[in-house]
Amino acid sequence: MEILAFIGCAMLFVTFALTVLFILIKISSRLAMLVLVAVPVLAVIIMPGTSLAFLSYRHFLFAGGLVPVNNFHILLTLWSTLAGIILYTEFLTWYLTIGKRKKAEGNVSGTSGK
Repeated sequence: MEILAFIGCAMLFVTFALTVLFILIKISSRLAMLVLVAVPVLAVIIMPGTSLAFLSYRHFLFAGGLVPVNNFHILLTLWSTLAGIILYTEFLTWYLTIGKRKKAEGNVSGTSGK
């Protein structure tokens, strides 16, 4: 039964991550960040008992049983990873746009002097 729970949780988290990444690539980074935060929050608001039972499900223990790893810990890891990817792409887009703008301004000012 534990294997089925792990597979189900893994499928849910992979689907969530792929959805956020698809939105990031095809639509918008801001919408991807909104979905990243809104879906778990809305799930807890709409179905509090089911969501809390899912997030508090313990998969295994580290350090001789002192550190439990729940679905909430996996969700936090997924959140931080996807938020880092989204922020990195946003920064990279901004940086490349600034570079193109400076290059275009240099070309315009260089041709007007001739």
